[in-house]
Amino acid sequence: MQKILLASVFSILSFNILAQSDSNSGTEATYKISKTKKRYKYFSDEAPVTMADGTVKAIADVKVGEHVKTCRDGQSVSTQVLQIDVYNKPNSKLTAVYLRPASEKSDQTRVPALLLEAAPDHRVQTQRGKKRLKKLSKKDILYHYDPSTGIVSNWKVGAVHNNARKVTKAYNLETEYGTYLIDNVVVANN
Repeated sequence: MQKILLASVFSILSFNILAQSDSNSGTEATYKISKTKKRYKYFSDEAPVTMADGTVKAIADVKVGEHVKTCRDGQSVSTQVLQIDVYNKPNSKLTAVYLRPASEKSDQTRVPALLLEAAPDHRVQTQRGKKRLKKLSKKDILYHYDPSTGIVSNWKVGAVHNNARKVTKAYNLETEYGTYLIDNVVVANN
């Protein structure tokens, strides 16, 4: 009975690993066992996170307690990373969303499309509230922070490609404000 219980616990733990860091004591791993089946939300390990100081780090290199940028009420603000979810061999392929500035006109020089990739159930902040990537349409507007000007602008969804690619390791951040920036696009952590 103990072997079955122990095997069950280890298999559940492999689904959701939370990395926690304490600047004084080094890094230690803690595990969170979810009693309910939740939809997975994650980014590839190289997804670029905008830090509070304006630098960019791969999401895999961000630590608990660090501050990252997000946007609130059209302004850039700092928020603290409270938890990091790590997914080994996640089951869903990433969904790719291509974005263009909402103000772009056909006679203007075209700005290159911005690519945002995440799990299909990951939420992003839209003009109508939080929405899952797989539910986005060309009618949706997302928010993009321009680090060179400090301006938050509207970007429209150009295309959504489900099952874009598979990753072997993925991450999600939980922040105090519930959002953060991936490639300077506001994404939700819930």
